[in-house]
Amino acid sequence: MKKKIKYLLFIILCNIFMMNVYAASATISAVPSAKKVQVGQTFTVTVSVSSSKPLGSWQFNVGYDSSVFKYVSSNMESGLSSVGFVSNSGTKNKTYKLTFKAKKEGTGSVSVNNAEVYSFDEETLSTSRATTTITVENPAPKSNTNSNTTSNSNKNDNRSADNYLSSLSIDGYDISPKFNKNTTSYTLSVPNNVTSVNINAKVNDNNAKVSGTGKINVKEGTNKAYVTVTAENGNKKTYTVKIIVQEKDPIKVKVDGVEYTVAQKLDKDAPSTYIDSKVLIDGTEIPAYKSSVTGYTLVGLISKNGDFDFYVYDNDNYTLYREYKFNGVTLYLKKPNELPKGAQEDTLTLDGDNITVYKIKENSYPLIYGLNVETGEENFYTYDKSENTLQKYVVGNKNVSKDITVVSTSTNQAINDEKFETLAYILCGLTGMLFIFLAISAIKMSIQKEYKIQV
Repeated sequence: MKKKIKYLLFIILCNIFMMNVYAASATISAVPSAKKVQVGQTFTVTVSVSSSKPLGSWQFNVGYDSSVFKYVSSNMESGLSSVGFVSNSGTKNKTYKLTFKAKKEGTGSVSVNNAEVYSFDEETLSTSRATTTITVENPAPKSNTNSNTTSNSNKNDNRSADNYLSSLSIDGYDISPKFNKNTTSYTLSVPNNVTSVNINAKVNDNNAKVSGTGKINVKEGTNKAYVTVTAENGNKKTYTVKIIVQEKDPIKVKVDGVEYTVAQKLDKDAPSTYIDSKVLIDGTEIPAYKSSVTGYTLVGLISKNGDFDFYVYDNDNYTLYREYKFNGVTLYLKKPNELPKGAQEDTLTLDGDNITVYKIKENSYPLIYGLNVETGEENFYTYDKSENTLQKYVVGNKNVSKDITVVSTSTNQAINDEKFETLAYILCGLTGMLFIFLAISAIKMSIQKEYKIQV
């Protein structure tokens, strides 16, 4: 009898072991050194590959919001991508460190993409990837638009809350628009040889204090000066002056009837997958960024009010280049050659821009068409605004559901692996039930046999 019970326990343990083997999986995590940083600060993101089984090999790349962060360095094999392997069966974890610098105020993400992990015995592991979000705070003083709000909760505080300017000017130049105490943003354009300007400002209330006036050094391109008024009760209001130092021998171009200046210096970091390059425009060599993934060459154009944007440059043609980041996917939106049957154009606000989307039914999720800048593939995507997620949409596929909200960025290999894993679970479950049934039957027969012998 005891031998039968031991045999039963052995079978159950073996079955549990088999299920654990088939359930082997890998995780790639991304942990930042801080969830909140300030503009100009550097921070690290630790990316770890771990598995329930000994690791064999892996590959993945790291994407990041280049508009918010600047990539500095990493100990990964190829900068922002890793193709690694181990030579022994004792490794279950591999860690990398990447360093970034915060460029501007906002919220950005660092994500793990296109991940594949294999065990030491060459089994494809089901892999979960990570996306982490970091908030960048601007250390520059922010304006307080509510002049009636005091910094002292004492209702009997009679100190003045007036934090307005009565005048703002630049020696020798006119600011735009004309000064108004309620307007806090101004623009000024100066010749290329100007290296400094003198800012004058007067407070509306003699009890208030002002800072940020006097001589301000400037350089070619766009500069920003901040004039801050502190009211008697501590309230602050900041006026911003954008000072544009014109390019030397500027190259003027027109895009859709609007005049721009070609940037002859690129102070803005390259988008992901782009590297330094050069192009000739009007006989002048201009700095540019080029990507072997998208095939595009980008140059910078500056508007009259000093706003800088990247444009795709193709034989003196310029097309605005703007990336939109979703959960794990970065797209450059394009106009499709063909629309799905029954699709109608519509508009949607995304990151403050009005973009073109396509709807097949009134209540369906909109479709977005674009180029994945990390893979170079063009696709329609179903967009869920509430989740900020995308799913690939195949034109003519009748099985695509309007209710799916999960991001689909997996490769065909990953899909096949998931099907195999599901089948393995089912087979393990059936095998386990069969083992338990046979074991119970064996014990029952043994008990009956022993009972007969005793009788």
